[in-house]
Amino acid sequence: MVGIASIRSTNAAFSSTPGAKGLVAVFVGATAGIGETAMKTFVSSTVAPTVYFVGRSESAGEKITTELQKLNPDSKIQFFQADTTLLSNVDNISSQIAAKEKKLNLLFMSPGYMSMAGREETPEGLDRKMTVSYYCRLKFATNLLPLLKTASEASESARIISVLGTSREGPLIMDDLGLAKPGNFTLSNCELHTVTMTSLAFEHLSKQNPGIGFIHAIPGIVMTGIARELPTPLRVLTTVASPLMKCFSVPIDDCGQGFAWLGTDEKFRKGLWLVDWKGESVDTRTGSKGWMSRSGDWFSEEKMSAVWEHTMGAFRNAKAAGGSA
Repeated sequence: MVGIASIRSTNAAFSSTPGAKGLVAVFVGATAGIGETAMKTFVSSTVAPTVYFVGRSESAGEKITTELQKLNPDSKIQFFQADTTLLSNVDNISSQIAAKEKKLNLLFMSPGYMSMAGREETPEGLDRKMTVSYYCRLKFATNLLPLLKTASEASESARIISVLGTSREGPLIMDDLGLAKPGNFTLSNCELHTVTMTSLAFEHLSKQNPGIGFIHAIPGIVMTGIARELPTPLRVLTTVASPLMKCFSVPIDDCGQGFAWLGTDEKFRKGLWLVDWKGESVDTRTGSKGWMSRSGDWFSEEKMSAVWEHTMGAFRNAKAAGGSA
């Protein structure tokens, strides 16, 4: 087991290694929480990086841009203010990055959206929560895959990290993967489907792109501030419970260090990784692993193919609805 002290030491020493110079990274959902701390660690640990980051708050984006450039004066930083519940916005950002860059070394995705509401359909016909947790992330991944391939073919590190909930996979509603049919959408099913589809889609992509690392990671309990999006009574309840939750939570700076390490350490350079924030395996493809696990019955080649077909169909339908370019 790798400890946080070792991770911090490795990150601090990374800038002196040959692979630390001139890296290009994209961080989605990085104006707060895990994405922000991981991005700051990445910028601090690399030499002359180019970093694009995406978030909803323009003021937070401007503030963080200034902080990143102070952390590493040789860095090149660009912020995109966007609502990633619309895949058309994902396409627009991806196109702008592809027009400027020939390679990409890291795509890091941790956007969050917390709501106790039921299905909230976007103009593109997808649920808002499922889009933030799954569809927009896979759209960024497929859009930017050519840049990642270029890095990989040049023997550089190329990897994708989605911070979500691996180890929480379980059996899917196979005839309604998008949870659009009446009665199928619940918050529990939303989590189940986005988590499981991420692992299955990453398995598909890893088979097609063996030179790239695909990392689906679970952060554990981290006090990120996302509860600010909840209704007032639930925000109050969260505030009251926070002292107790802190006893079981991972410090957000430690979590950021861990995820930055996953984005640069040689171990995770290729293949599929279902891990926690310290890189420990939580892979449940062959059975339950840990008290939070659901079932190992979620994985099969047929389900992987079905999820991929569903995902590509969702992208086509979003475009037909007048969204994605």
